[in-house]
Amino acid sequence: MSTSKTPCPFRISPRDQMAIEYNEAFRAMREQLRRQDCGMEGPSFCQHHQATCSPADQEAFRLHRDIIHTLLVPLFLINHNAERIAARVLPNKKVAEPERAFRGEARSAFAWLHCILVEEHDWYLTARCPTCIVLHVLHSEPTIRFVTVAAQLAGPLSGFAPWLAALETAVLEDPFWGDGFWPEIEERASRLTEGVKQLVHQCHELRTSLDSPTCAMPSRAKAATPVYERSTPCNIAIKPSSFARKQVRLSREEQRYRSSLVWNAWNCSREMREPLGGSAPTQARRRSMTS
Repeated sequence: MSTSKTPCPFRISPRDQMAIEYNEAFRAMREQLRRQDCGMEGPSFCQHHQATCSPADQEAFRLHRDIIHTLLVPLFLINHNAERIAARVLPNKKVAEPERAFRGEARSAFAWLHCILVEEHDWYLTARCPTCIVLHVLHSEPTIRFVTVAAQLAGPLSGFAPWLAALETAVLEDPFWGDGFWPEIEERASRLTEGVKQLVHQCHELRTSLDSPTCAMPSRAKAATPVYERSTPCNIAIKPSSFARKQVRLSREEQRYRSSLVWNAWNCSREMREPLGGSAPTQARRRSMTS
């Protein structure tokens, strides 16, 4: 058996943890994941991390697993809602390119969210080793940026600001990333956060127009080259694969309860999409800076 240790890269003070635990969405998610862990036939940690994580470290990984999933729920729901709105707005021949329903930075944000949710669909499944889930945050620039955006969207009043600081510290202290990489990630994440806010606003406008019996349908977005984040275009195919579509269909009913549970705590009412699947806990890390 391996004697190596796997400490959690994220650290928050007991006082900050108490502040997070006041968040209703976090409490709901934590209870749901606790029940899920208790209902598993085997241990919730993979064989490797069961051997290399002390009981205290395992508890820390569970805490940060719960925080990460609580933060990511709104992004899942924003993306799913945007897909539904786009399907209603666009003609059939354009529906395979849902980003065309939006404009400006909202289009860029939607395309980026869609890309990472397709590429990382194995990661955000909760029925996996908590250590694998938490460590994967530092796997690549897109995953770091993804959770950074989620934490920024939560806002200072949510209680998650200390966790965003813990993420910054983890990146700075990580030997792979070093202390010179965080400013660029943070700057990119801030731009993407503003794009997501615009996406939410445009979805609200479009839904209001679609649902109003007296308002005329707004003109559909023209087929133009997507405006990405002032950088190189996203190199992941925007059109979802047939496998991804199948996973969404299979998991939607299963996730409907969890999405309503947590999203209501965030004062919203949307459906959540979370695909099924798993991946090996150890993967090559990527430094590439995607758009």
